[in-house]
Amino acid sequence: MKDTEVDILSQIQKAHSIGSVVTLISFALNVFASRIKELEFLIIPLIIIVSLTIIGSTYFLFQSVKHKEEIENPVKNNFAFIFRILINLVLLALMLI
Repeated sequence: MKDTEVDILSQIQKAHSIGSVVTLISFALNVFASRIKELEFLIIPLIIIVSLTIIGSTYFLFQSVKHKEEIENPVKNNFAFIFRILINLVLLALMLI
């Protein structure tokens, strides 16, 4: 395996970890911001963060599809990215409503 392939696989693994944490934190902050009037200032930064998470997850989904031969469970990996994208799209829709 080339160094670039190892680097891309490492980035895909990091994207899973970071994406999951960002999605969880964004969801929790959205719940608090929607219920507590003093936290409404967090809505715009949350929209930006969730949008960037969607873009990043989509990018790494395409990288994962492109390098599916090097990934252990490509179907499980891709499903995780798709699931995270869908969750973030729902979260974004809830924030915009």
